[in-house]
Amino acid sequence: MVFRYIVKVLFASVILININVQSVCSDESNNVSLHYILTNFDAYVTDFIKEGNIPGAAIAVVVDSEIVFIKGYGVKKVGEDDPIDTHSVFRIASVSKTFASVLTGLLVRDGVLDWDDKVSTYLPDFSLSNPENSKNLTIRHILSHTSGLIPHAYDNLIEANVPFSKIMGELNNVKIMGPVGQCYGYQNTVYNLITEIIESATHQKYTDVLKQRLTQPLGMRDVSFTKDDLDATDDKVCPHRKSCEEWVPTITKNTYYNVPAAAGINASIYDMALWLRGMLGGMPDVLPAEVVADVCKPEIKTPYERRRFNWERRLRSASYGLGWRIFDYAGHTMVFHSGGLHGFRSYCAFLPERNIGIVVLQNSSFRNNFVYKFMDMYLNLDPEMDQIAD
Repeated sequence: MVFRYIVKVLFASVILININVQSVCSDESNNVSLHYILTNFDAYVTDFIKEGNIPGAAIAVVVDSEIVFIKGYGVKKVGEDDPIDTHSVFRIASVSKTFASVLTGLLVRDGVLDWDDKVSTYLPDFSLSNPENSKNLTIRHILSHTSGLIPHAYDNLIEANVPFSKIMGELNNVKIMGPVGQCYGYQNTVYNLITEIIESATHQKYTDVLKQRLTQPLGMRDVSFTKDDLDATDDKVCPHRKSCEEWVPTITKNTYYNVPAAAGINASIYDMALWLRGMLGGMPDVLPAEVVADVCKPEIKTPYERRRFNWERRLRSASYGLGWRIFDYAGHTMVFHSGGLHGFRSYCAFLPERNIGIVVLQNSSFRNNFVYKFMDMYLNLDPEMDQIAD
């Protein structure tokens, strides 16, 4: 049996779009309504942030290609009263990787690139320490972290703000773990090779192509790509670090803007809700379903991630696709990525078979289970929701 609701404003600070929504329980006989889930989830997050004296966060939920919940929590900067709103800008860190893979997918669909194009086709002077890896390295290997290099190669040089062109020239000194395509080793430097490839193939700046093909058509009006852009934004959040058990404001560092495909995007929760809406089929003329399917297909198993995300009682398997993680979450496919750097943290997750997803942006690195909690509520796996009726 299907239940329909006209979703209204739950609280003054919560925005819920007025649309008809269906019951989104894992079993329709459970009669758990979306309205009830969102109300309880909002209360959970509000209490969590208040009780933990956490600076702030912003969260959006998308269902059936519609934004049904979007809200800012807490303040932009501890010690000040300016609240986080839906257009407050955060750094999204490694969730930037999801944009790079999708943009690549659009260029593959156009025939400009191919997933299995050799890197040497576009970057003939690029080399690794192993000639076979240099010769066989493809775009697919870059975006699935299967280059064969040890994990996080030269992140220290990214942190030191070394220009990417110079870092790229040093990659031939990095230890090789094995042949391309056979082992997973998470990368920022190697991943950012896609920036150079896209610029070589299109003869345009990477961020210009990204704006033209994705962020502008999707309506992402707050997005930007440099520290200067972020600094010039009036409605931006301040990052925070932990000191003596208290969160204190810190500076926004310039690091990782030199690897834009890996971690260089600034965005608001409104922007990210539109991004999630696109991934869930809300704008197929901008983000075709076949591109989404390409990047969300598992490429390499990553069993360690089951432990790293502390969801072991739910995660039955973990893989990496092209710029996205793919989990079996209690028997349901979850597409996911997270990011974190210097006082910012971000999460983006969706269930493609259920057409629902959530984005969380934070201006501190506090640990939480917001994605986990929401998915459990939605799938009716949360013990606190067991007795809920419509």
